[in-house]
Amino acid sequence: MSGALTPLRRVGYGIGDIGFNLFFTTASLYLLFFYTEAMGLPPATAGWIFAVALVWDAVTDPVMGYLASRTRSRWGRYRPWLLFGTVPLAASWVLMFVPTGLAGLSLTLFALATHMLFRTLYTVVSMPYLSLSAAMTADSNERGLLASIRMLSATAAGLFIAFFTLKLVAAFGGGDARTGWLWVAILYSALSCLILFTTFAATREDTDIDEGPLPTIADMIRMLRANGAFWLIACWLLMGSIASTLFGKTLPYWFKYGLNDEAGIGPALATITATAMLGIPLWTLVMRRTSKRFITIAGGLVGMVGYTGFFLGSTGAPLYAALAVMGLGAGAGYLAFWAMVPDTVELGAFRTGVRAEGMIFGVISFVQKAALGISVGLLGELLAAIGYVANRPQSADTLLAMERLMLWGPIGCGLAGLALIARYPLDRRLHGRLVRALAWRRIRTSSPSAPPPA
Repeated sequence: MSGALTPLRRVGYGIGDIGFNLFFTTASLYLLFFYTEAMGLPPATAGWIFAVALVWDAVTDPVMGYLASRTRSRWGRYRPWLLFGTVPLAASWVLMFVPTGLAGLSLTLFALATHMLFRTLYTVVSMPYLSLSAAMTADSNERGLLASIRMLSATAAGLFIAFFTLKLVAAFGGGDARTGWLWVAILYSALSCLILFTTFAATREDTDIDEGPLPTIADMIRMLRANGAFWLIACWLLMGSIASTLFGKTLPYWFKYGLNDEAGIGPALATITATAMLGIPLWTLVMRRTSKRFITIAGGLVGMVGYTGFFLGSTGAPLYAALAVMGLGAGAGYLAFWAMVPDTVELGAFRTGVRAEGMIFGVISFVQKAALGISVGLLGELLAAIGYVANRPQSADTLLAMERLMLWGPIGCGLAGLALIARYPLDRRLHGRLVRALAWRRIRTSSPSAPPPA
């Protein structure tokens, strides 16, 4: 089994998520808002831009996973994609926010094309980064620690983005939102490049992990079909992502129109992110004493308490307390998810002889983006259906429908997800047995008389 990683390797890998979240979290929290409020797209059109890009992700995510799993270079399988893909990714992000003077169909096509270009290049760089955690070590505890540092980095970035993004837009724009968004995009791109190049320099892939022969597409499909634990995680992710999107993407509209407190959008999002970050060290300790499955279920139940409390305490301190509880529960889900996925690599390899981290993370990323695309597309249609009109006071019926959407959608999806993840079979002991069995197989290849593992 691979040994412990050095602090430099752990932190160097973990901070990479800051670079990615400067893009991903900003898009998740604000891109729909930017499309409707600054660019001037109708909400249904903006929502379906996300959904159409999802169809493209259905191709690019698994394809990138396949390409990354088959890459062989002096930098390893996954690190070279960080080296050569970061600058194009940053440029595509800036392009989405460039003012064009277009209107109508031309504006819609520009938004769609730049969105799809960004999503493609994000896949090219992020898939290898995600796969790298399984290639750096086969130790389940180390992977949990990598996930913890990653999530601390991600939530720190999310906290900054939630609290400062709109303030930076206002400061850089001087009253012109389009100009403000462009300069914020440039700033975030520059910071991301610096961070991702640091991650490339600080990490190494474990040469003790057997890469095996180059897997074919048929091999990878066979591995996925035999990997029941992976599909449980994927289905749980789908439910959890839809739940968080229905709440998180409606939150800016609710604060602006339901609470008449547009200035509270940033602090509200920052509250969720801050408590998620503060809770991750606690959840990490609980995970080491219990299991990844346990903190997933516990965190989900805590989050549902927060969803309910948000509408019971509709203003002031009770509202922010509910957001804090929600963030605490979300932190457990973030941590457990990224700690569990790498362990399914060994399960697939044990059952089929095929090791393909890239395909595992390619498909799981597609599920994550599919959930985002489906829920944002649905949300855009629902906002139109309930009578939402941008930059105008909303009717009482519209606000009531918005409130119900933010409460019952997340709770229903959350309960379905917890029912699935309760069946997740891998714990620390079983995963350790899988790793030892795979090591024995490698030894048997060169020494057929080797004894089996304990």
